[in-house]
Amino acid sequence: MVLEDKLYGNQFERNIVGSAIKSISNKWTFYILKDLFLGKKHFKQFQENRPNLDNKSLTRCLKSMEKNNLIKKKINNNETEYFLTSKGMKLNKVLYELIIFALDTHEEDYYSDEEITFIKETYIDILNL
Repeated sequence: MVLEDKLYGNQFERNIVGSAIKSISNKWTFYILKDLFLGKKHFKQFQENRPNLDNKSLTRCLKSMEKNNLIKKKINNNETEYFLTSKGMKLNKVLYELIIFALDTHEEDYYSDEEITFIKETYIDILNL
């Protein structure tokens, strides 16, 4: 009962899980994180193969990720590069578990068993697990 009182008392009023989810809730954050884990660093690389990701949305997402200390921006010779911070790197396990959850709860026949295995193994490599 003491633990329950602490968890629901005023000192724990702030929802830490909600805050964490909010920091990655942007529509494009997952894709950008995946790209960063793959070694992409440049604005245009994040837009490759994503025709719906316009400059304004990408800029807003990158600024939000930077504000949340998930990425850092470096400018060298008028070239901007983005890198994962140590906080951003720690999302690898969270992202993998989200992928596993999505695969395990997908609609029947959407992916074959071989495709699921391939996706899981690929993300283990991408996310450095």
